[in-house]
Amino acid sequence: MNNFAQLVQTLLVEQTSFLKGNKKDPKDLSTFITKRSAGAKKIEKSATTKGGYATLTAIHFKAKEVPYNNCSKHSSDNDSQFVKEKADDCFDKLKSWDKMSQRKFQHVMGQLEAYGEVYIRSIEDKGK
Repeated sequence: MNNFAQLVQTLLVEQTSFLKGNKKDPKDLSTFITKRSAGAKKIEKSATTKGGYATLTAIHFKAKEVPYNNCSKHSSDNDSQFVKEKADDCFDKLKSWDKMSQRKFQHVMGQLEAYGEVYIRSIEDKGK
């Protein structure tokens, strides 16, 4: 068996995947949030350094900082309702997207992405 086949076999046996993490680890959602937050900070820093057109990218990824921090505080909650409500608030703001500036649009989209992906991950972890 080659290395790739061994890796796939290991992932299947441990019920682990690159997207879903380790379902047997109760801290999986917390790890997901931490890693996504670190990735967003890295992209934001890189885009800020580039400037120009990359500024919108920096705004988008900077906007994820507060949502990830909020989600981190609620990652052990049994109910993901807090995170869902925050995502819904962002979605409601986007109903007027055509009246937003580019900066505001990128900011709200970044927040929605962060809350949305954490919410979806949390319900996936619960088997919903």
